[in-house]
Amino acid sequence: MRIVSYNILDGGEGRADPLTETIIAQRPDVVALVEADDPVVIDRIASRLKMDYVHAPGNSHASALLSRWPIVESINHAPLHPPDKLTKSFLEVLVRTPDLGDVTFGVVHLRHRATEADESIREQELSVVLDILAPHVAARRPHVLAGDFNANHPAQQIDPAKCKSRTQYDWQLNGGYAPRRVVQKLLDAGYIDTLHAVCATDAEVVGTFTTQTPGQRVDYIFTHSIEPSRIKSVWVEQDRLARYASDHFPVGAEIG
Repeated sequence: MRIVSYNILDGGEGRADPLTETIIAQRPDVVALVEADDPVVIDRIASRLKMDYVHAPGNSHASALLSRWPIVESINHAPLHPPDKLTKSFLEVLVRTPDLGDVTFGVVHLRHRATEADESIREQELSVVLDILAPHVAARRPHVLAGDFNANHPAQQIDPAKCKSRTQYDWQLNGGYAPRRVVQKLLDAGYIDTLHAVCATDAEVVGTFTTQTPGQRVDYIFTHSIEPSRIKSVWVEQDRLARYASDHFPVGAEIG
C-alpha cells in the first residue's frame, strides 16, 4: 500500500496537471489531499489517477481522499465542530485494502503559523481529532493519520534562516524557538511518524514546507495499530516539478 499526503495550495486551480504528474510519479494507492478546495480540480486529478474519491469542505479549506480501492464510508468532521474546535478540515474515510483489510484514513489540516498561541490552538484541535480516533485506538484497528499538521517534530533541526519570512518572524516572537508539542502528543498517543521510523536522520533534516524555502517538516503520515516492520519506505518528493506544483512537497509511505 502506497500512500501520498499532499497540500496542493488553495485548491490547485490552474495547476491540476503538474499536481497530478507529481502524484502519479509516487505510484500511490491512496492519496490524502489538503487545501482541496476546488472540486473540479479534485475530479480532474482523480479521473487521471482512475481513483474514487471523497471531497470534504471544511471550516476553512477542504480535504479529499482518493483511493484505487473501495471506499466503504466517510465522515466529514469539520462541519460537525465549530471553527474554534477545528479551524480547517478533518476527513475520516474507511478503505477496504487487499492486504490490511479495512483501514481508516484521517486527512487533517491544523491551524497554521508558528507562534505559541497558534500551537495552543493546534493542541486543542488535536484533542478533537484524537477523541474521534480513540475508538480505533482502543480496538487496535489499523488507521493512518495524514495531512498538513503545521507542526514541528521534536527531533527536527530547524534553521530559521531557511524558513519563510513569516516563520522567522514567529520564531523571534516566541523568543527564538518553534513549539513542538503537537507532534509530541501524537507520539505519546502511540502514533508512529513513518518517516522517523524508517530514517530518523532524514526526519531530522528534510523539509516539506515551503518548496522554495523548505526549512520545516509540517506534513506527515502517521500510523497506528500497524506493525512498524510493515513500513517499508517513506519519502519526501522534492523533484523539479514538485517545486512548482504547490508550496508543499508531497510525502509518501509504502506499507507492506
